[in-house]
Amino acid sequence: MKTKIIRKCWNIILTFILIIALFFVIAFIGVRLIGLTPYIVTSGSMEPQYPVGSLIYVKEVKPENINVGDAITFYMGEDKVVATHQVYEIDRENQMFYTQGINNKDSNGNIIHDVSPVSSSSIIGIPVFHIPYLGHINKMCTTTPGIYILVGIAIIILIISFLLDGNGRKNK
Repeated sequence: MKTKIIRKCWNIILTFILIIALFFVIAFIGVRLIGLTPYIVTSGSMEPQYPVGSLIYVKEVKPENINVGDAITFYMGEDKVVATHQVYEIDRENQMFYTQGINNKDSNGNIIHDVSPVSSSSIIGIPVFHIPYLGHINKMCTTTPGIYILVGIAIIILIISFLLDGNGRKNK
């Protein structure tokens, strides 16, 4: 009787773990199926709109559909660092977008404009939505230590499941 209760509790815990895992798979990978690409917010330049550690979901957009006031995600320079900043001016003729981090301010509280404009060829898209803190989890799951932890957790879950299944068979 005790083993049945333990197995029932384990099944509930395992179901909960699988639901969480499914959520993360959809949040990190599945969104790509609907044309969104997730990026981790690593700086506070766009706070409070996009807090550090958030996961933003970016949709491709044609440069002609971008307006002043929109946030855009783009490549910065040759090293392919990605940034998301707000557009404050557009040069349609030269297809250049002038951007600013809304939290980058001088000592008088004025927003500091980015040094270089963004060419239309560097634009990835516009953020559609974001989920606070999820970027921290994404980063943990995609780095070597995080992967080792996830594999370790999976092994522990399998061992517990086999032990409980073995006990159930012995008691039948």
